[in-house]
Amino acid sequence: MGDRNTGKRQIVADEGKKLAILSVALNIFFTAAKFSLYLLSGSFSLLAETAHSLADVTGSLLVVGGIYLSEKKSERFPWGLYKVENIAALFSACLIFLSAYEIAKMIYHPSPEGMRNLDMTLIVLFLMTVPIILFSRYEARRAKAINSPSLMADAEHWRADIAPIVAVAIGIASARLSYPVMDRISAFAVLLVVIKAGYGIFRDSMKSLMDASVDRVTLDKIKAVLGEFHGVKEVVSLHARNSGKFIFISMDVRLSSKRLKDAHELADRIEGEIERRIPFVEKVTIHYEPEKKDRTRYAVPLADRDDAVSEHFSSAPFIAVWDKGPDEAVISQEILENPFRTLEKRKGISLATFLVEKEIDILYTRESFDGKGPEYVFANAGIKIRRVDRESMNILIKEHDGKSD
Repeated sequence: MGDRNTGKRQIVADEGKKLAILSVALNIFFTAAKFSLYLLSGSFSLLAETAHSLADVTGSLLVVGGIYLSEKKSERFPWGLYKVENIAALFSACLIFLSAYEIAKMIYHPSPEGMRNLDMTLIVLFLMTVPIILFSRYEARRAKAINSPSLMADAEHWRADIAPIVAVAIGIASARLSYPVMDRISAFAVLLVVIKAGYGIFRDSMKSLMDASVDRVTLDKIKAVLGEFHGVKEVVSLHARNSGKFIFISMDVRLSSKRLKDAHELADRIEGEIERRIPFVEKVTIHYEPEKKDRTRYAVPLADRDDAVSEHFSSAPFIAVWDKGPDEAVISQEILENPFRTLEKRKGISLATFLVEKEIDILYTRESFDGKGPEYVFANAGIKIRRVDRESMNILIKEHDGKSD
């Protein structure tokens, strides 16, 4: 399991590096393109947007550095540097706020008159948005697939880059049409969009850095996995947090298993199932203790309502269930009809599941379950199976089997 997780992390890291490097390359290209447009048009808003793109290049380099550092472990950081990715995402959020600041300056300091080549500049700006939109969508999709917060933040940053480009285009178009007031109105609207995007990334990064819980959907998935194990009688506490792209889970549970070995095996199965079903789980810590009971519940299939033990399990017409206290005194007893005896298929598994729901601890049976469905149902629930050759239920009830293991 450790080798599988290591291989998965390596694949995720490699794809993250490729995306981050591609983001840096595109940022450098667009920075050069915007500066060239500034030289072509004389627009000071384009010069400001060039400065904004330089900040983007810095942000992309931080993302690359964060991904590389997140893989490193040392004696001082034995749990890894996963949160460096969240720090990189936090820097990206700050750069988005810097973009908002630049747009605010554009509102109060619109481009001066006397600009040139405005039609060509507008066409190039429009064409420039196409690769930005395509890459931001691609990066967001891949970032979600590999669960990388820094790359998701970078994708949000790329989308936010559309806003200042649109503001610049509106400003240039307004200057061309002699409506400079539209430049300020549109720039203010874009400012609100950029601030909102930056706040979302900042909030999520801070939550991870402060060890806030994972989202409710992930917690519900973990609880659903636990609910599939009949041996889990109570979830005392459940906590899960993100560190970089990975999830760390800690829980306290009460198990039906009375023996420490059985409880440990059940905990191992739970851990394996959680790692199989929920992506990017780095570590599952399970604190468990066997369920404490003040009674032991027994069951045996009957051939009739009186006393005869049935030779068969699934086709037995009745099931006797009784409880014994710590002193081996019988507390309660009842005879239940087998509601599954007439089924053509899966009646053994259905009856076993029924008895699990009745919370029995020990089942007496004259039939062997070796390799059959009921054996796995009872084993998963931590129920002990006792093969007997006795034909009398009353003899079984009088025996002190609850003290044996």
